[in-house]
Amino acid sequence: MFADYVLLLFTTEPRRAKALFNVCRGRRTVSTLFAGLTADRLAWLDSWHGVPLSKFEAAAAELVQAGWLQVPAPGYLQVTPAGAAQQTKLRQQLYQPIAWTQFQQVDVRRFNVLNQLALQVVSEFSHQANRYYPVTTDRGMQATVKLWFRRWHSPQLVPQVVAELTGFLATLPSPLADVFANSLTGFDFPGQTDQQLAQLFQRTPVEILVMRKDLNCRWIDWLRQQPTGPLAALLQPLVKANPVSVSAWQTYQDFKQGASLAQVATRRRLKMSTVREHLLEAAILTPTFPFEQLLPPELCQLLAATYAQTPSLTQWRFEQVQAVAPDLDFFYFRLYQIMRCQRAAD
Repeated sequence: MFADYVLLLFTTEPRRAKALFNVCRGRRTVSTLFAGLTADRLAWLDSWHGVPLSKFEAAAAELVQAGWLQVPAPGYLQVTPAGAAQQTKLRQQLYQPIAWTQFQQVDVRRFNVLNQLALQVVSEFSHQANRYYPVTTDRGMQATVKLWFRRWHSPQLVPQVVAELTGFLATLPSPLADVFANSLTGFDFPGQTDQQLAQLFQRTPVEILVMRKDLNCRWIDWLRQQPTGPLAALLQPLVKANPVSVSAWQTYQDFKQGASLAQVATRRRLKMSTVREHLLEAAILTPTFPFEQLLPPELCQLLAATYAQTPSLTQWRFEQVQAVAPDLDFFYFRLYQIMRCQRAAD
């Protein structure tokens, strides 16, 4: 059930439900990314793109009714003791994704369509079939695969693609390899739906969906490590230089080269608030962010002392430090929280 995976999003600390939903759907505001970081759910970023809020809210309401989540404050949810026991059980029973970080690094959804179509084209080509229904009617996707096929068209194409597929499948245990292979469309074989695969492998359709998403991410990860084949070439244009947005990354690079925040704002013709948002995004998504360039030791000592009695940084309140440092900008408070969270994870 979808609700099972929703339950696994939450922790025993209160979390803003809408923020975690926005992590799953791929919204990239700093508040959403911060929520994902503090809940250790950044790996889920963009993994449930397209799921409507109403479905998420219905699942959350179902979990509250079951006694596994509770509402400590409006808009917040947290796991109950019974819910924590249920989470333990689900982690043992449900398929757990391990490669969803690829959603931050690659245009996974686009590659999935291109990959399915390319494999279909190669399969049909291997049987000299010229008339078939493509798995997508998207003209842009079809054009991309046509160009790719023309470039790689040769007697070696089929064995090259087979070698890539068999190499990847050999890294998977049998049930996962079977799910991946059975989901592909080829000559005289329409890929099986989640419902069909669920019946075949005695799983729920939602679990099969999660499994397929993760297998596609694992396939992407494997191709990135084997970059010389035809399908790896199809993937390459969709690999991002880093998980940070393009504009935020440029701001971060200017800052790393020694420019002050004011200089960065002037050079890039950005508002100071935008520069700070960019740097917070970079700090969340870049573990090597140089926090010391913005957080002097005396400020770190002040913040550490202020919140020494509040171990959970999600419970820190900016008003507490304002009482002793009224001129402190919220940017530095949030940056310090990010630094503490990043270093606690090391």
